[in-house]
Amino acid sequence: MYEIETILEAIKDGAVNPGDAVIRTGLPRYEVLALFHILEELGLIEPIYSKGSHKAFRLTKKGEEVLEGLKKGYEISIVVKTNLAQS
Repeated sequence: MYEIETILEAIKDGAVNPGDAVIRTGLPRYEVLALFHILEELGLIEPIYSKGSHKAFRLTKKGEEVLEGLKKGYEISIVVKTNLAQS
């Protein structure tokens, strides 16, 4: 969870692209890119600018809540649900 908190903290003050997050966090680029993808899919960050492969992201309300919980030492559980309905 350290990496997730670190990335969310790096994004909390405004628009950040993955390259900025690498500089702010010191995490490897491949890890930052993977975390951005996961955090976006979870609805914790959202793109606010996109041109070609360049994107800038910000925290969503949900992302802000998760960051605050992590700062307070709360344990975060992620549940993935699948749609089992068949046609």
